[in-house]
Amino acid sequence: MRKHKKRLGQNFLHDKNVINKIINSFELNKDDLFLEIGPGEGALTTPLIEKIKNITLIEKDKDLVPYLENQYNSNQVKVINQDILKCDLSNIIKSNMRIIGNLPYNISTEIIFKLLPYSKNIKDIHFMLQKEVVDRIVANPGTKIYGRLSIMTQVYFMVKKLFDISPNVFIPKPKVESGYIRLIPRNYAFKDILHEKKFKDLVTMVFTARRKMIKTSLRGIIHDDLLNKLSINPSARPETLTVQNYLDISKNV
Repeated sequence: MRKHKKRLGQNFLHDKNVINKIINSFELNKDDLFLEIGPGEGALTTPLIEKIKNITLIEKDKDLVPYLENQYNSNQVKVINQDILKCDLSNIIKSNMRIIGNLPYNISTEIIFKLLPYSKNIKDIHFMLQKEVVDRIVANPGTKIYGRLSIMTQVYFMVKKLFDISPNVFIPKPKVESGYIRLIPRNYAFKDILHEKKFKDLVTMVFTARRKMIKTSLRGIIHDDLLNKLSINPSARPETLTVQNYLDISKNV
């Protein structure tokens, strides 16, 4: 086990029981296309490559790249030494790709937002994240933790929390609980690209002022009478509206 780099948010998974539980959640097919973000020392890669033909790894830590390249057959495992947030994924994410990762918790939300535009090419996503982030992703309207992350993820994906993970299964041990989540793409929810942009801008706008009523946040953008026609209370707070409510509003602004 090599020394972790705190600045990269590295916490290496080492518990065989948890690793097996994760691998067993995939329902693997030999021909599945996999992309792994942040493979570390290959805790998930090694058992996966025994069951599938090939996998692409994106690893930011240049010191881990030679280790990974020596560990695996280059015909099966392709290692890309890049920062996932700066990486051009358009040539990497292929049709029906499965994406996995034990994400650095300090950038996990940014990674999820980066993947949203590729949902049409993704079969599913399985991520290990900070438990708090998992709970926010799967949150329902009307709860304190329901917000921009919940809405933006849920409009593209069906989300399901699979199980919690103890800090004890990582080296070094993180100070937070972790969670394991599955995301399966939904059908494209928007009329067109313009509608998609309006939806993103709208959700960002209302949650920038989370405590304000919708009619206040959207003053000059949409009238109260139109909100009423959409069966939306103009005095409602942003966290009480459903994903469909935001889709309806963004169609009419």
